[in-house]
Amino acid sequence: MYRFKLEALLNHRRYQEEICQKELAKAQRVLSDEREKLERKKIVKQESLEKLQTKKKENPTVSDIMLHMNYLTQLSKDIEDQALRVQNSTKLVDQKRHELISIMKKRKTLKKIKYKDWQTYQQKLMQDERKLMDEVASTRHVRKM
Repeated sequence: MYRFKLEALLNHRRYQEEICQKELAKAQRVLSDEREKLERKKIVKQESLEKLQTKKKENPTVSDIMLHMNYLTQLSKDIEDQALRVQNSTKLVDQKRHELISIMKKRKTLKKIKYKDWQTYQQKLMQDERKLMDEVASTRHVRKM
C-alpha cells in the first residue's frame, strides 16, 4: 500500500494555508472598513464645507466662522489619519497575500513530489507484477518439459 513519506508535512502546509487564507480575509475586511470610514469622513467634510459656504451668505459672526474652520481643520487631520490607516491596512493585505502565495507554492511543490512518488510506486508495482508473471510463466514452462 502506498504511503507518502512527507504526508504530515503536506497536511501541515494545508493547515498553514487555511490559517493564512483566514488572516487574509480578515485583513481585507479591515481594509474595506477603513476605506468606508475614510469615504464617510470625506463626505462629512464636503458637507461641512457646503454648510460653511451657505453660512457665509447669511452674515455669520466671526466666532461661527472660526468654529467651522476649526472643525474643518480637525476633519482634515482625521482624514489624514484615516488615510494612513487605509495605507497600513493595504500593506497588511499585500503582506498576507504574499504569505499565502508563498505557502501555496510550498504546498503545490509537495503535491508534485507526492504525485511523482506515487507514479514511481505504481511503476515499481507494475515491474514487480511483471517479474512475478514472468516467474510463473517460466515455472509453468519448466513443468511442461
